[in-house]
Parts: sequence; structure tokens; C-alpha cells
Amino acid sequence: MTDLLYQTDGYLREFEAIVTEVVGDGVVLDRTAFYPGGGGQPNDVGRLLADGGEWEVVKVGRSEGRVVHRLNREPPPG
Repeated sequence: MTDLLYQTDGYLREFEAIVTEVVGDGVVLDRTAFYPGGGGQPNDVGRLLADGGEWEVVKVGRSEGRVVHRLNREPPPG
């Protein structure tokens, strides 16, 4: 289960997290500040940095109870 950091700090810009699962072109993190959108509110976008690489988070949404961060290229290993 992902710890939803945006629920307690809507202004959080940086955080550390662990990739817990790779789902197609996206990842599930153990914690996230990315809002998945809903109720007319758009999802957050940004970037993930890991092992010297950088991935653009182009969409965040819920899938089967998980918060999935869709990336612009192949995800980092989980």
C-alpha cells in the first residue's frame, strides 16, 4: 500500500521512495506526493530520479487500488 504524502502536505516537492512494483509503462511507489487526479482535479506530473537516471512522470492514476506513476520511457527496475 502506498503512503499518500499529498494528503498531509499538498506542497511537498521532493521525497524519497522505493519502487515496489513495475506495471507496464509505470511504477508503484511505497510513498508518493503525486496526486492521481480525480473530481475534476488534474493529476500531478514531475520526475523520478534513480541510479543516475531520470524519468518523466507523465500521468498518475489509480489502477486496482494502486497509485501508478506512468513514465515517458521504460521504468527503472523494481
